[in-house]
Amino acid sequence: MKFIQTLILTLLCASLVYFGFIYVSQMNQVKKTTSSQEEAKEKENDTALAAKETRSTKKTDSTTHTLKGSKKAMDVILYNQMDAPRLYNGCEVTSLAMLLHYSGYKEVTKNTLANEIKRVPLNYENGLKGNPEDGFVGDMENGPGLGVYHGPIYQLAKKYAGNQAVDLTGKSVKKAIYESLEKGYPVWVITTSTFAKTDNIETWNTPNGKIDVSFKMHSVVITGYDKEHVYLNNPYGEKNQKVDRDQFEESWKQMGSQAVIIKT
Repeated sequence: MKFIQTLILTLLCASLVYFGFIYVSQMNQVKKTTSSQEEAKEKENDTALAAKETRSTKKTDSTTHTLKGSKKAMDVILYNQMDAPRLYNGCEVTSLAMLLHYSGYKEVTKNTLANEIKRVPLNYENGLKGNPEDGFVGDMENGPGLGVYHGPIYQLAKKYAGNQAVDLTGKSVKKAIYESLEKGYPVWVITTSTFAKTDNIETWNTPNGKIDVSFKMHSVVITGYDKEHVYLNNPYGEKNQKVDRDQFEESWKQMGSQAVIIKT
């Protein structure tokens, strides 16, 4: 009888140990599964966060352009507006001819453009003045004349370059000039003959309303820049002329922040 009791007690203890072992194993498995799920969720969160940061970085890169601080002056051909056949007031079309030549339209001359640009009188019989936004004002070849603004120049550029011609007038100096230069595009601009602000500003009454003009206006092609200077082809006869950057920017803004490029 005692032997049977001992046997039953032994079997009971063995059962408790066995089921205890099963219970512990199951709990460990639950913990391991839970831990794996938590790790997977954490990894998923990290992946999502990384993807979000990547998208954010790409968005920033696509909308922000950090200037390099300089662009070596490009080798843009120099045309002189005073070379025969002379264009005494033809700096705008002479500069456009340089831009077109650099962009591959090598057959276009300053005089070809002079013949194609729209023109308006310097003085109308009713006392009104010509508007450089409508066309070249006055006599380009011999004077007297004023000049022409970006609108007619842009339209003339489009005649040759189509949608490659881009009018950046009104943009910031960074966007219109320096970013264009870094992309390899010389820039047609309106500035002054001294490349500094001028007090020689007049307000004219024209058929299309009032407009500010200056007989000091001058057109050049910007070819490069650094921290202190811009480099330009001056149709008065100087290639990659170095001028003070701050003074140039002031004159460019004073003359209406006019800029045209041709993408290649």
